[in-house]
Amino acid sequence: MTRTPETAEQAEQLRGELREFMASRPDLDPIDLVQYSNLGECAGRAFLRGTLPGGKQVISELENVLEMARAGDILRPGRGKTIAMPERGGEAARPVSRRHNVYETAMVRQVGEMLDHCCERAVLGCLTAPFGSGKTAAVKIWMSGRGREKNTLFFEFDDFSSSNRVDFVEQIARMLGLDGKTGSQQAGRVFRAVCEELRLHPRFLVLDQVEMVRPRVLQVVRQLFDRTEVGVVLLAAPVLLARMRASKMADFAALESRIGVWCALNGMTKFEMASILKSEGLCDIDEAAFALFWKAVGGSIRRLMQAVSLLRTKHAGKRVTEQTLVGLAGNLWGLNIEAFSRERGV
Repeated sequence: MTRTPETAEQAEQLRGELREFMASRPDLDPIDLVQYSNLGECAGRAFLRGTLPGGKQVISELENVLEMARAGDILRPGRGKTIAMPERGGEAARPVSRRHNVYETAMVRQVGEMLDHCCERAVLGCLTAPFGSGKTAAVKIWMSGRGREKNTLFFEFDDFSSSNRVDFVEQIARMLGLDGKTGSQQAGRVFRAVCEELRLHPRFLVLDQVEMVRPRVLQVVRQLFDRTEVGVVLLAAPVLLARMRASKMADFAALESRIGVWCALNGMTKFEMASILKSEGLCDIDEAAFALFWKAVGGSIRRLMQAVSLLRTKHAGKRVTEQTLVGLAGNLWGLNIEAFSRERGV
């Protein structure tokens, strides 16, 4: 594309404004701005260095980002040395935004894609992720967004429904607006009424905490799927996969044979954790402390947010060091800092 003198002048002026802004924010790296545009990291750095001339599209993208940054819409004020950001690649490189008090990580997006697939194609899917990784929150984000127009029934198993098929059927019936007062003698009648209701008015079924469910209850889930042909997604910890592979019970085999999509996900990535800490205003963390923090959190966004809450309460405005994290672990259940800190001699 041919650049006009006017475009060249705009590019040079914008380059100066960007450099001035970056100088006022030593906690930021150029990529912290570029990630909110459609430009690649290399293009953003090259433009600031002056090795990429920049046409109208590049100028427009960066002008928009600079305006949002100045207004505080995309970057919070920071202080001191920024967190050392790990290398990024693939989905993990996408910005981590916050919605409904939950951060939308790559896992959240993957959960949404699987729910879309199973809902639209009436597939039985199974999604596993570690405890605390945010799979339940991801489903709720999907239900409030893309899944808002889907007729979804979200059911979370407890100690009673996970071991008692009558209790499970009764609760599903009540959620569908049917008479759920049964007892063991009438459970079959209510189950058939549930199947009929789902055939006449299809719902997308999302069942959570499935790792604790007894095989006989899973058999009822399988029969619901067979008789209604509605989409069903099972959310569980990874232990469910181990149970299914190790078990020789017919109930497990019958269910497993019908699973059309199995998605085994992990928690947040290292880059996503760094991005979340920045968004929470915890930028003054040295590289060694961040590496220790990442190991202790183990990809659990629940554990991370609990730690962040305590850090903001006890260490607001202070530099976070390895010793800070060791002290934090003494007040936070589940943050396994001690074992890692011994290795490092902290």
